[in-house]
Amino acid sequence: MIQPRARIMNLPFQKPLFEEFISHALKKFEQHLREQKMKEGTITQRMRGAREFARFLTDRPHRYREHTTGTI
Repeated sequence: MIQPRARIMNLPFQKPLFEEFISHALKKFEQHLREQKMKEGTITQRMRGAREFARFLTDRPHRYREHTTGTI
């Protein structure tokens, strides 16, 4: 039987709960950027970086052929 990755890594939290938290934080971050009245291009770039960092935190690779700028 294959165990969930969170159990193998002995994390102090359940990974789905952490992913839910990250997703909620990304939505709040985008809302914050819009409240600051930033240009759409700036919001797009900052959200791209935030999503890339969120993938890094959740140990998820980039999608096939996904174009990203920079590395973490």
